Order: sequence, then structure tokens, then C-alpha cells
Amino acid sequence: MQTPDPPAPSYAQPTRRRAYITGMHQLAAARQPGAPVRIYLSAPPAVQQRTGWPGRVNRIHAALPDGTELLHYRDVFDPAADYFKQWPPIADTLDGLIVIGVHRDRRRDPREQTLGPIARQELIHIVGAGKPVLLHSTTHGLVPVLDCRPRRTGEDPHQRLRLTIPPAWSANEPTLHAALGALTPKAADAPSQRGIDTGTGNERATDTQPNGDEPAPGVQHPHNSEEGKIRTTPPHLAHPFATPPR
Repeated sequence: MQTPDPPAPSYAQPTRRRAYITGMHQLAAARQPGAPVRIYLSAPPAVQQRTGWPGRVNRIHAALPDGTELLHYRDVFDPAADYFKQWPPIADTLDGLIVIGVHRDRRRDPREQTLGPIARQELIHIVGAGKPVLLHSTTHGLVPVLDCRPRRTGEDPHQRLRLTIPPAWSANEPTLHAALGALTPKAADAPSQRGIDTGTGNERATDTQPNGDEPAPGVQHPHNSEEGKIRTTPPHLAHPFATPPR
């Protein structure tokens, strides 16, 4: 009788995980000394209204690197103004995103959370910028969405995103350590780095491929100086969160 494969710690392919880790290392190496690190916590009102919400926020902040700023809706948005006009300029100032969804049935699958349309669009925006996005679970802590199994439900503009945490997820996974490294503030007196050791031996991750022509996965380069806001989506992050073309 064939022995079943052990539970996997990630739903992502190994190549995507390696590219993600390289991209996160490059973000960490490119961080300017003394620059603030701003992370937005996106959670549905139903979750924020629970009595345990303040404690959960404290646990999330404690799991992040020292010195990070954990922002909430009331910190950055004017509730009297149009959210959709406010989000793009605010998103450009963020270094990462933490999302919290709702459980359809915690007893059926406690590893599964569903993000609403707004949280899904926030995730797509930050993922498309090559920045880390983490899902928070009360039982599993912070989990990179890259490692989760995604499933789109519903139709636009009300499409939702269902994320499932891997059955063998561990807080020791290298993707989480890389994401937290990318969100670690650099001291004002720290020397700048041109590259960072990826842990593969003799290789170092810089902002170009070995041939010097194309950006490495996860690095966002503008097409030209006049179009600095036009960026290509990192290949290891683009799929499968966005809606595929019809």
C-alpha cells in the first residue's frame, strides 16, 4: 500500500516560493536607513467589533518587527470622503498589508477565511506592487498569502477571495521569515546594501538578473523616469489573486 504524501507547508510551487523569498530579501536590502515601515491592517467591521479585537491587534503588532507602524482604517482614512479615491495614494505609502477574513464555518475548516471585495482589491494592489501581504489567523498567526490556497467566489464587483492556510503550516517557514525581514525597519545609522545573501551559498540577490537586463522577481522598476508609477507585476505574485482576463 502506497504511503500518502505528508501534508504540505505551502500551496505554492517551490519556484514561486524561491522567487518570493528573493524578492523579499531585495526589499529588505533596498530599505533606506531611518525610513518608517507602515503596515495596514485590513479587517471586516464584524471582526473589529468583537470584544477580543484590541487583544488581537496587540498580538499582531507583537509578531511584527520592532519599530513598525500598524495602521487601521481610522488612522489613514477620512470616513466622510470616498474610500476608493483615498486608497491609491495611501497604498503607495504602505510597505505591507495584513488581512483578516471571516470564517464560513470555523468547525468545518478553521484554516479557511474569506476576504470581502474591498479587502480583495487591497490585497491585489499591494501584491501587484511586490510588497508582502500576510493573512492573520488566531490559531496560525501570520501566514504569507503566497502560501495559502486561493479561490475566487462570486462575480465582480462583489467578488470575494477565499484563502486556506496549508495543513502543515509552520511559523518557521522561510517565506514568513523573508516577509518579516522585508518589513524590518533599518536603523538610521545602518550602512546601505547593494545586495543580500539569499542563503544559497555563493549567490547574491541584486536588483538585476545575472545578464543585467531584466529586474529579478519581486523588484519593481519603472519603465522610464516620466512613468515612475507604471510597474510590472512580479511574476511570482500576480497569479492567482487577480481576476483572469475574459
